[in-house]
Amino acid sequence: MNQVKKTLSILAVATSIVCISSSAMAHSAHDHSTVPYKWVLSKSLKAKIDTRLNSLTPTSVIGLNSFEQKKLAHYDIKVENKFNTEIRGINLLVKRTSAGMKIVDASRVSRASYTDQVPIKKTNMFSKATTSHSNHVGHDHSYLPYEWTFSLATQDKIVRGMIRNEKSTLIGLNAFEQSILKEYGIKSGNTFHAEFQGNEFLIEKTSAGIKVVSHAELQNVAMAPHHNENL
Repeated sequence: MNQVKKTLSILAVATSIVCISSSAMAHSAHDHSTVPYKWVLSKSLKAKIDTRLNSLTPTSVIGLNSFEQKKLAHYDIKVENKFNTEIRGINLLVKRTSAGMKIVDASRVSRASYTDQVPIKKTNMFSKATTSHSNHVGHDHSYLPYEWTFSLATQDKIVRGMIRNEKSTLIGLNAFEQSILKEYGIKSGNTFHAEFQGNEFLIEKTSAGIKVVSHAELQNVAMAPHHNENL
């Protein structure tokens, strides 16, 4: 039995147990809809799920700490919302709960349906905007071929910063916003792409937040065909 089939078998048992024990516990006041995008798990959360699935008593119920819960809420994934994610080459349909999340279904990735991938995805994006910027000693100035999705609150912060100063836009991020970038491996000095409000941005991570290195309207940006991929 290959690894994918083995994992699907484990999940089939684990999810069936949870469905039997919690079928009468639905909360009518909660939003039970499925968000239209795939949520990319961080390495630390993948490791936590792997540990649960590899235990002697595998379970589909995954407890989340306050940071992980706040991160989902930051991207508008509410308690009782369902979302798609991926682990071990398997697509999971997951429901957020008040204490964490619960795997409610599992299938091969090819059968999954969603419109986008959040908060990070690989990209083959080429911008006409310049990428030249000053270096800082001690920072990793690698270019990351990723597109990052900022929350709506952070997008608004970036736009307001650009309105105040178009030439050199430095945006301060709070500790929580910075910790999300760090969790996905984005370090000070790294540059990466972002796209929102009809523009494509080249962003540099700084010690205090981010800097908008350049931006261009989407009609001036060429994007090579690519498939969404996990980190």
